[in-house]
Amino acid sequence: MRISTNSTTDLAVASINQQQTAMAKLQAQISSGQKLQTAADDPAAWAQGMSLDQQIANINTYTANVSTAQQRLGMEENALASSSNVLQSISELAIQANTATQSPQSLQAIASQMQQYYEQLLSYGNAQDGEGRYLFAGSNSTSLPFTQGSSGVNYNGDQNARLLAIGPNRSVADSDNGASLFMTNRSGNGTFELSAAAANTGTAQPATSQVLDPGLWDGGSYSISFSGGNYQVTDSSNNVIGSGAYVPGNGIRFRGIEVSFSGQPADGDSFSVGASQQKDVFKTISDLIGLVRNPPATAAGRAQFQTRMQGLQAELSNGLDQVVNVRGTVGARLAALDDASNSLGSQLVSAKSTLSDVRDVDLAQASTELNQRTVTLQAVQLAYAKVQGLSLFQYLR
Repeated sequence: MRISTNSTTDLAVASINQQQTAMAKLQAQISSGQKLQTAADDPAAWAQGMSLDQQIANINTYTANVSTAQQRLGMEENALASSSNVLQSISELAIQANTATQSPQSLQAIASQMQQYYEQLLSYGNAQDGEGRYLFAGSNSTSLPFTQGSSGVNYNGDQNARLLAIGPNRSVADSDNGASLFMTNRSGNGTFELSAAAANTGTAQPATSQVLDPGLWDGGSYSISFSGGNYQVTDSSNNVIGSGAYVPGNGIRFRGIEVSFSGQPADGDSFSVGASQQKDVFKTISDLIGLVRNPPATAAGRAQFQTRMQGLQAELSNGLDQVVNVRGTVGARLAALDDASNSLGSQLVSAKSTLSDVRDVDLAQASTELNQRTVTLQAVQLAYAKVQGLSLFQYLR
């Protein structure tokens, strides 16, 4: 078979170009650290790398959300802890105020302390995060949630939750709205409230109040009146639904609830029983301050004072329970965020490792191949040079 000089030249040039192209590709891989320079290098690996890029971007977004939620919930937990301390301190002051040994002057001092705690609680309700957003305004985090009005504290936020995605199908509330925290408390013991008639002249006052069977309590209005050493319970239509001899400390039961009294009622004294109403904790504290600032001057007044004090203390206890319960949910969310952070960290390491396998060049292997191709190119170039120097005339000569 006859091979022309042109064919030999073309083959040699093609081989040189092939080696130079391969060397250029290897040099680009080594300098960039990436074995995929274009999608044409490996379409399947290129697509896998793009998918891993998106996965890593999502993980980074979730991780940032976890960090934001941890920061805000940590600040909320501090505000709730401070609020709990304030409510506990007010409760302790209420107990002090309800002792007969307090003088009018000491009661005024107690009321002043309560007022300071009231203002502290209001400031905790308006707590902000590190970016100036309000923690307890719901999703409307740029609005001041609590403002003092002429008739009490107003809530200006909403009742929605700010949700942050911390996974493909997982989100967490990074705060709690102030309405559910401070504004939805219940009067009395949370089920019913007991109040003394203003015209009472005896010394009877509630000793206990409890719900025995929630299914029997209908939320109606009832009156417990006393006369001749006996009691009588009537409903809103003045129907008698219970009666008996009054014995201090003995329970009076009706409609699934039980109340008992201490002291001696005067004939005609009465107490009303009704369903608990929604009442914000700020109103409870305000009522408590007003009560302490106006101490009773008579034994009958003292009984009414203590009746009112017991109701407000129960409301305060309910408010404290609500703050403690919310604080518990915050702790649970912080624990969930810690778990999510650990999981996302593991996912990120795995995704980056897989992406490295797909894209990153093996420098040792690439360097070895580059050296081999360099030697091959030099051999091809040398062979080409020798072939170019051959001719029949030189052979004859």
